[in-house]
Amino acid sequence: MTSTEKQITAVMKSRGFTWLLIAVSLAMGWIAYSVGISGRYVSPGTMWLPDPGRWIPGGGLSAVSGVVLAGACGVVMAIINKVYNLLRTVSLLFVGLYMIMLTATPEVFTALGSGPVLALVILLAIMLLYSIFDDPHNSRRLFLVFVLLTAGAVTDYSFIPFIPVFIIGARQLKCLSWRSFAAALIGVVTPVWIMWGFGLLDFTSLKLPDPQAMYKLFDVSDNIRLIISVGITLLLGLVVGVVNLMKIIAFNARSRSMTGFLSLLGIVTGVLCIVDFTNIMAYVVLLDVCVAFQIGLFMRIYESRRAYILGAAVILIYSGCFVCNVIV
Repeated sequence: MTSTEKQITAVMKSRGFTWLLIAVSLAMGWIAYSVGISGRYVSPGTMWLPDPGRWIPGGGLSAVSGVVLAGACGVVMAIINKVYNLLRTVSLLFVGLYMIMLTATPEVFTALGSGPVLALVILLAIMLLYSIFDDPHNSRRLFLVFVLLTAGAVTDYSFIPFIPVFIIGARQLKCLSWRSFAAALIGVVTPVWIMWGFGLLDFTSLKLPDPQAMYKLFDVSDNIRLIISVGITLLLGLVVGVVNLMKIIAFNARSRSMTGFLSLLGIVTGVLCIVDFTNIMAYVVLLDVCVAFQIGLFMRIYESRRAYILGAAVILIYSGCFVCNVIV
């Protein structure tokens, strides 16, 4: 790289640039809310308890809550990277890029819903799972992982597919034994049992998703910008993930297991976006989280090969998506 390119890379990796991206994303969120984009999407339904989209009536409080939860996801991402050296860098650029990526789907970014709640729960579960790498005797934390997932599942079925994913992840991170597996199963049952005991749940009132009704709620023509934005993220995650995979296999066992689980999580989330497209709003934030991690890893691995171009491209592309959402 030339000296100018090295300076550009240094600027992009700086904390100041990350804070600039966060500030810009918040300004974009305010603009989106001001023009009335917030709350366009209709939730397909709940399981037992009301889904997060129904916790707070639409309006300013819902918008602020959604942005705060999305920001909390960014904070947990930074903590995970710092504690476990996931991306092998102290740069927080991936957090800033994650926030910019969110602005491409302002209807998700500026409203409280299942999306930011699912992403935050998954990130907390990841942090717990990483903390017991190669420690199959620490069944308490694995129990907590599945308590978190099941507690979310009683409000939205989008949490359910991630329960088997974390079972696989526990095996991949060498923290699954027969004892810890039993703890995981108890963790799945415990939230439902406690809520039933307090009269919060009624097993006869379980609401399973109706594919036909959900399809009628989802109008492709009204959500074409959302579909395009998610499609861009899926393509970006696929390309960057495959490129990173060639380097991940050379990592040590700990790093390979952790980054490998993150890749698995991204793949499953991407598949869910396609298969369960009527509930795509629930998976968008988590998809952005997974792809932002992959971009951060790519920019660290290929830093000397003009990886800054990818960072700049992400900022321009997702900013363009935001402008299209606001203007069109």
